[in-house]
Amino acid sequence: MLDHRFTKAHASEYLDGDLPPTGRSRVERHTSVCPQCRELIASLRRMLDALPALGDTRQPTVADGIVERLRRED
Repeated sequence: MLDHRFTKAHASEYLDGDLPPTGRSRVERHTSVCPQCRELIASLRRMLDALPALGDTRQPTVADGIVERLRRED
């Protein structure tokens, strides 16, 4: 049960490569026997892999429109 909590709490660090070797081993050992945590890691990895495809999805704001209009008036 402790490794289950540890894996959930440190999944992001594990995927980012920021977990020390002992922590990485602990997560890997646990995910080899826990389907729930294995799926958590796999799901987070899929999400991270998909993020670059989103690109810049920022929508223009009212302030952006005002700044653009002011620039055109100069």
